[in-house]
Amino acid sequence: MQPLGKYKGLFILFILIIFGITITIQGCKSQKEKSSSSLIEEGIVYYTISYMPEIKERSFSFLLPDEMTYYFRRGQERITFKGNLGLYKLDFISNHSNDSSSTLLKIINKKMYVPASESQKLFIFQSLRNGNLTFAKDTTRQILGYKAQKAVIHLNSRINSDIEVWYSAQISNATTNKNTPFAQIPGVMLEFSIYYNDMRFNLNATKIEKAVLSDSLFTVPSDYQPTTLQEIEQTITGIFH
Repeated sequence: MQPLGKYKGLFILFILIIFGITITIQGCKSQKEKSSSSLIEEGIVYYTISYMPEIKERSFSFLLPDEMTYYFRRGQERITFKGNLGLYKLDFISNHSNDSSSTLLKIINKKMYVPASESQKLFIFQSLRNGNLTFAKDTTRQILGYKAQKAVIHLNSRINSDIEVWYSAQISNATTNKNTPFAQIPGVMLEFSIYYNDMRFNLNATKIEKAVLSDSLFTVPSDYQPTTLQEIEQTITGIFH
């Protein structure tokens, strides 16, 4: 009985060590699982914009926007397009709590905006409004460290094309993509395309930031003057042609 008593303390110590290691491993695993499923409900996504070769060969291609920034938080969104020469900036601000939105355009020193209802906003997405959306939920990949799933928009128009969308439900909130052609997509889009005046804009996320956003981001600045949507569309069309 003496040998058993001699090693009893070592045996108990060994059991405690094994138990401690198991708890540590389980804790790390749980933390990893929590991290992989965590959501960013408020933040910023930066995109680069690329174009088809035939568009890049046109004389006006240097005026096309080359980056987009998406600001989002629960109930509010802002999309900003910028050209690489800094000649203009096009913004769409949406407030889902009262179904209001504004389209803003700054071109050189001229600043104008159009208040509008949600159904009239985001004219640059107009070509997607009649598309049919299907999901390939079993098709996934990692984009910038986030799990992304695939969806396809089948356009029912003269463009007659499919748009592949990669989105992440890990970056989302209750109003993500609300009242847009992408409303059924349950997450921020990281790779997708849009058509405007038959030009295809290919957008790829390059950076994602979790951030607390200022209220001023979702407010029309006081130095912007009211105008009509027709004037803004005509101005944009003039830039792109």
